[in-house]
Amino acid sequence: MSQLIELFDRLAQAAVTPLLILLAVSAGIVAVVRNWRLALPMMVLQYVAVGVLLARVIEPSVAVIKPLAGAIVCFALSIAAQRGDIVRAERGESIARERLAQPDWHRLPAQLLLRAIVAILVLTAAFGATIRFPLPGTARELGLGAYVLIGFGLLIVATAYEALNVGLGLLMLLSGFELAYTPLEPSIGVSVLLGLTTLLVGAAIAYLTLADAGAAAAELRVEN
Repeated sequence: MSQLIELFDRLAQAAVTPLLILLAVSAGIVAVVRNWRLALPMMVLQYVAVGVLLARVIEPSVAVIKPLAGAIVCFALSIAAQRGDIVRAERGESIARERLAQPDWHRLPAQLLLRAIVAILVLTAAFGATIRFPLPGTARELGLGAYVLIGFGLLIVATAYEALNVGLGLLMLLSGFELAYTPLEPSIGVSVLLGLTTLLVGAAIAYLTLADAGAAAAELRVEN
């Protein structure tokens, strides 16, 4: 653990631009590609970037809570999503692995293009909001990261229809709020509370994902 904290401290003292790029790229991929096998690893990278950014304003030993909580949440969501894929496979529907290996080239280009255009607009709006409406605090890079995550989180929540994807948008919104609020109240209690909130929201999303899979399984049994 001490080596992880030391690594966080070194990364926090390095250039902030790669962290913001990683944040924007990971959020953009989650918003554009609605496939949990790709989205969840991107969420893990996003949590790491958020944790390192937080380490610029709070103690690294406290900031490390964010990526640890995020990794636990993503692991739980991967189990729930895998269960959902098992049910879909039993119903003869395509699953996440098949959609990555054999994409539907008749519908996919139009979907990806539309989502990519909206993602670019969200990213542009985040840059504009950072300049026109800077958040309180001295760490301006955290304000940009907050606007990026809040913008993409709202985009995902507004356009996704599966519980898992909507949940990823909510988790992104929560991370954006944490980046915006932590510079104002850089205390251990607040960081622990927000980390616990991430775990609780992740548990709720995993439950809803499993509930969707259970409903689909019940429907399959009725049909048979």
